[in-house]
Amino acid sequence: MAEEKEQSAGVFALLVTLKILGVLLSLYLFLFGLDLMGGSFSALGSKGAGNLFTFSDNPIAGLMVGILATVLVQSSSTSTSIVVGLVGADVLSVTQAIPIIMGANIGTSVTNSIVSMAHAGDRLELERAFSGATVHDMFNMLSVLTLLPLEIIISAITGEGGLLYFISKGLTDAIIGGGGESDLRFPSPTKEIVSPFTKLFLSKDKNTIKALSFGAPEALSCGSDCTKYCVSSDMSKAWKKVAKEAYASFLVACSGTTTCDSGTCYTNAGEFFDENIKTGRTIKGGFLKDAGDVAGGIIGLILSLLVLCGALIVMVKLLHSLVMGQAKKVIMKGTQMNDYLAILVGLGITIIVQSSSVTTSALTPLVGIGVLPVHKMLPMTLGANIGTTFTSMFAALAVMKYGSLQIAFCHLLFNLTGILIWFPVPVMRRVVLRAACTLGFYASYWRLVPLIYILVMFVAVPGICLLISLLYSASVAGGVVVTLLFLGAVAGLIFWWVKLGGCYKVVSLEEREARKAEMEQEMGQVKDQCLATAEADGQTAEAPNGSAVPVEV
Repeated sequence: MAEEKEQSAGVFALLVTLKILGVLLSLYLFLFGLDLMGGSFSALGSKGAGNLFTFSDNPIAGLMVGILATVLVQSSSTSTSIVVGLVGADVLSVTQAIPIIMGANIGTSVTNSIVSMAHAGDRLELERAFSGATVHDMFNMLSVLTLLPLEIIISAITGEGGLLYFISKGLTDAIIGGGGESDLRFPSPTKEIVSPFTKLFLSKDKNTIKALSFGAPEALSCGSDCTKYCVSSDMSKAWKKVAKEAYASFLVACSGTTTCDSGTCYTNAGEFFDENIKTGRTIKGGFLKDAGDVAGGIIGLILSLLVLCGALIVMVKLLHSLVMGQAKKVIMKGTQMNDYLAILVGLGITIIVQSSSVTTSALTPLVGIGVLPVHKMLPMTLGANIGTTFTSMFAALAVMKYGSLQIAFCHLLFNLTGILIWFPVPVMRRVVLRAACTLGFYASYWRLVPLIYILVMFVAVPGICLLISLLYSASVAGGVVVTLLFLGAVAGLIFWWVKLGGCYKVVSLEEREARKAEMEQEMGQVKDQCLATAEADGQTAEAPNGSAVPVEV
């Protein structure tokens, strides 16, 4: 018997060791995927093909892309890490990326809504589970409705960015200095570890990429029928590094009165750019070199996305199996914690498992069976929202670019600001809880409500809004007409629901009164059980309705 116990303990220790090694390997592959993605976008962007992967400057389009992308990959950690990589590769600006990050926050909440549907067999369990699941949705949607317009308005006034942009810019300046990559005070250790492996696939020629980033030289009139070209000092330095011999022998400076505002005027700079810079290769090494810049960049991008998503999925599953058993015990204790301590519990668990979806999906069944009250689900969900930002922060440190770190701070600040608006003040907190509980109420009468809600809020509405925003690019008049029709349809639905009694056609007044009495009876039974337990154990705690009554701990 003792030998069997020793063998089982040895097998368990071996399994734990293998899981830890698996986590470390998946973490390495995650960092490799980020590095390869940055190199691929740099190659594509330098040749103009990067425009295929850029998103619209329209913040509504960015928001909808963030929602749809996160719904598809089922992980805000993945989508935000990709956005960090895009910003680091200069494919997206920080102001373009902020709405996408907001959309990713909304998109990630679809997972726990799907999980709640497992309770469809019991109407009361479904009501509790769907209410608990949509707490996450309501908080994220209300935060976006509050902060995105504010970001757009301030950005329009300043011409640069909004509230999140300027605060994150200040934090980034404080950490690594202003001005970009050249001002970094320390190299990224993770990049140093991953870079040798990445170079086996793709090695960038930074000099060519930088020279191409300046574009073609400025064409100037000489006063006659000829054209000269203005080459700035920065462009000149970049050209020298790419084609030093040609630069010294080929370029001919202009004579006469033609001058540049900054730099030097040359007679044949345009020809030099076409022959020596435009044709330069940005992928100088690795097995993707022979494929060329565009094809190699596309192959590298696809490979990086597969590795990135696969590594994150494996890492989350391994961490889940390693720590989630203990985490559930902490969650159970968290039901009696102070709300702000509950936020820290959600934060800690999410940092460990690297996924807010995993945390909230684990909490949803506990709400469904009545172990975790909905009002305690909210603070743990908020903690999970903060915890998931550590993935993008980690990705930013791996990329180690100014813009990447700034957008990672934007992600963190968005969640912190949303919490400050919707959580500390009880009346604001009740708005979130009331909205979630209303959805749960209707789900208890109509089992298809969760499915309809998911399809409408996470697929139909984002898709329609994205199409409308893109329509504006083709025709402003057409966009206005379609927008008015869409808003009219929404307003008509609201008018029918509120003023014409549509809500009572879905669930009658009699059924509402019966459910209210049923809930009061359930609450009375819970209090009676709490009192009976307290008489046996002599303990006192907070009841589910918030009043102080004895309860078993």
